[in-house]
Amino acid sequence: MKNVFVVLALAICSSIASANTYSPEMSWETLMNDKHLKIDEPVVMMGHAVAYSFVCQDGQMLRTKKPVKQTETVYVGHGEGKEIVKGYKYLYTPIHYSRTVSDCTYIGRNREVCKDKVISGTYPMTVQFSVSVWGPRNDSEKFLFKKAYTVPSCN
Repeated sequence: MKNVFVVLALAICSSIASANTYSPEMSWETLMNDKHLKIDEPVVMMGHAVAYSFVCQDGQMLRTKKPVKQTETVYVGHGEGKEIVKGYKYLYTPIHYSRTVSDCTYIGRNREVCKDKVISGTYPMTVQFSVSVWGPRNDSEKFLFKKAYTVPSCN
């Protein structure tokens, strides 16, 4: 029984020791592939949120690094939906964007007044990612550092 506790103590100590070896100087490839790390990154809107690490710069546009699955839901029988893959395509968005969003205000009694609002901006080509390490049971995390990420050019 003592051997089990010794093994557990060594495992905990080694995981704590390895957490101390992470640094902002490590490559993104190493950090992204480490299953002990949680990396929080900003997103780009391309119809839905796309992580910065999954986009590249193509001229004045941002696009996904790989084609994204395009699906359609078909309802069969009594409302049972089945997702069908229609194909794959790259998603694009301008670096300097302008889009219309609904700006809604609650006015009481389950009523809202909405107006269209145009928002404009520029996606930065260098952003900060937060890097944290997961706790022993993946139920907690400890912030380690922030690291700059620069969007690469598309190949």
